[in-house]
Amino acid sequence: MAEDISPALLKKVQTNFRNRIEKSGATTKAAIKKARDGTLKSVSVYSEKVGRALSGAFLDEVTVEALPDGVLYYNIAQKVIVPPIEEAWLMVSDVADEVQIVANKAAGINLKPIRPPIEKERLDGLIELIINGDFAENIHHLNEPVKNIVDHFGDHHTEKNTEFLSNSGVDIYITRIAESTACAWCREREGTYRGYREAIDNQVFERHEGCRCEVNISNGGSSGKMRASGHGFVRS
Repeated sequence: MAEDISPALLKKVQTNFRNRIEKSGATTKAAIKKARDGTLKSVSVYSEKVGRALSGAFLDEVTVEALPDGVLYYNIAQKVIVPPIEEAWLMVSDVADEVQIVANKAAGINLKPIRPPIEKERLDGLIELIINGDFAENIHHLNEPVKNIVDHFGDHHTEKNTEFLSNSGVDIYITRIAESTACAWCREREGTYRGYREAIDNQVFERHEGCRCEVNISNGGSSGKMRASGHGFVRS
């Protein structure tokens, strides 16, 4: 029986990832300290740093040469790719929770934030992209798609807390501001919407790859206290 390379390879990825986080100053402890100003934009800034570190670690360690016969088998992908992504989700969620607590308090909202679970279908979709076909041709899926998934962790947290606050009776306003080079699709969604449902109906939280439009959130009584900006929503 061939030796299972997964444990050793996973350890290399995790060590590389954590070293990159340390070198970039993007530890969860440091991010939480910075995020205590209550601006939700800091969540997306942090998720970008984590995503870059994780994709870099994957590209460094999960190579054709490191795999048996140059193939990323499903069982190896599950054991090597999924755990570090789950670690990144936990890191981003910890920071997003802290930011939401401060933002809610500043806006006079006496509610604890909710933490949405990791979306398993996104992880399954990434694994399928990577393992189907020649790995040498699929390795690029460990770059931008990984960054997009980690970006989405922060955005998903913001969206679900917006839904929670809106459903709890908080008068929520969501404003989408198009970046200077925004496409026509993004400019069509620019504006201010009252309540989570109105924002969802107008696809305010959705983004194509590379979108850098800004999404701001405030409640009716504390305009500007709650702000958010994210980069991970990708149109399906």
